[in-house]
Amino acid sequence: MLLEISDLHIEFASEDRTIRAVEGVSLSLDRGQVLGLVGESGCGKSASCMSIPRLLPSPPARIPQGKILFDGVDLLTTPIENLRKIRGDKIGIIFQDPMTALSPLHRIGKQLQEVIRLHRNVTLAESRKLALEWLDRVGIPDPTSKINAYPHELSGGMQQRVVIAMALILEPDLIIADEPTTALDVTIQAQVLRLMRDLHRKDSALLLITHDMGVVSQMATHIAVMYAGQIVETAEAEEFFRSPQHPYSQALLRALPSSATRGQPLESIPGNVPSAGNFPPGCRFHNRCNAVMDKCKKCAPQLQEISPDHCVRCLLYDK
Repeated sequence: MLLEISDLHIEFASEDRTIRAVEGVSLSLDRGQVLGLVGESGCGKSASCMSIPRLLPSPPARIPQGKILFDGVDLLTTPIENLRKIRGDKIGIIFQDPMTALSPLHRIGKQLQEVIRLHRNVTLAESRKLALEWLDRVGIPDPTSKINAYPHELSGGMQQRVVIAMALILEPDLIIADEPTTALDVTIQAQVLRLMRDLHRKDSALLLITHDMGVVSQMATHIAVMYAGQIVETAEAEEFFRSPQHPYSQALLRALPSSATRGQPLESIPGNVPSAGNFPPGCRFHNRCNAVMDKCKKCAPQLQEISPDHCVRCLLYDK
């Protein structure tokens, strides 16, 4: 297994208290797989994934419990000098907003070449050649001139293509894509997703963080649904879309537009995701669930396997 996250807990310290934002997250991902981590904003998806390369600011973030094994190495106990060698080389990250991911003060060519030269013993000319090659691969027109452009001189779609090139240029084993299409319009979204699918290698793994179930349906081989800091369902993508079992998963899929719902109002999930530190007792979804039972308000369900490779955190399946 390339990536194994076990019993991950993440806390954030405020002025008057410590807030537990993520509790007991366990995930695994192997080479060739695309894991879609889905859920509404505020569920803890980004915090969980940014903890893998230890990019959460500390303080205020702290990881009091858990393990993150990457190719057998526990990243949570790895010295920072060794971790810097892994970031960018073995683990590539596609950030949500290219405007904040790219430095506005440097040309995109310099930023790409810096990534290469930090991890590879190559000349300036060799790094420029590789940067040009990847700008072409991600669909940047006229790479020879665009390599000298500043980020603000490119469109949002072009900026995101540069961020993708930066993440993939060293062909990492694990790619973390944090809401990679959120800042883009629908047409550019489709182009970027197709590009990521084409560039994803069979011997690498992709962790795709999103709240967009449509994006996941196009990309993922496996699904993990997150709600209020916990994983509530995991399954292979085909099984998940055929037979989602958690009421939250079912509600997310019912909210998707389809030919059957054309011209009709989309179904929404009532209420909001509870904020970290204010999680309700019992099942954290019970106050929004259409299948709630009395015991859901008192008893916290555990993640359990209901069929091979299909796990659900719900008292409907309590044995």
